[in-house]
Amino acid sequence: MTYAVTAVSGQLGRAIAEKLKALPQGRPVIGLARTPGKVSGLGIELRPGDYDQPEQLQTSLKGVDALVIVSGMAPPEERIQQHRNVIDAARAAGVQKLVYTSIIGPEEGTAFSPVVQSNRQTEADIRASGLDWAIGRNGIYIEPDIEYIDTYKARGEIANSAGM
Repeated sequence: MTYAVTAVSGQLGRAIAEKLKALPQGRPVIGLARTPGKVSGLGIELRPGDYDQPEQLQTSLKGVDALVIVSGMAPPEERIQQHRNVIDAARAAGVQKLVYTSIIGPEEGTAFSPVVQSNRQTEADIRASGLDWAIGRNGIYIEPDIEYIDTYKARGEIANSAGM
């Protein structure tokens, strides 16, 4: 079995790839990154993995059995299509199983709800893909708050999945 992990240039993608690499079975792990040249010291094969380039994704996923899709950081309205690009490329490349890093949080009533809704749409797209799948809903981590700091400043508040 060959594993691949998207977004290995980020903290979560990198951590997942390192955990897979350390499994006792010693299965091959491939890291996908928008800019593979920016990833160093991971010790795995790196391939291009830009969520906005479906053909590139399909080529990069050849020979992969199971793919971990790390949720993207694009705005929700863009993220849904990006994730669909990954799902479609995985199916076309012959990937058998998808694992998705979704999030917990209310789907309505907070400033972060559109992000939660986009993740729920990706979950539905994965379930409809015809592939085996697993979805993990981890608690929100700080990276999105850092990414949205200018938005928070403009609004005069920090509003995330915790409703704060």
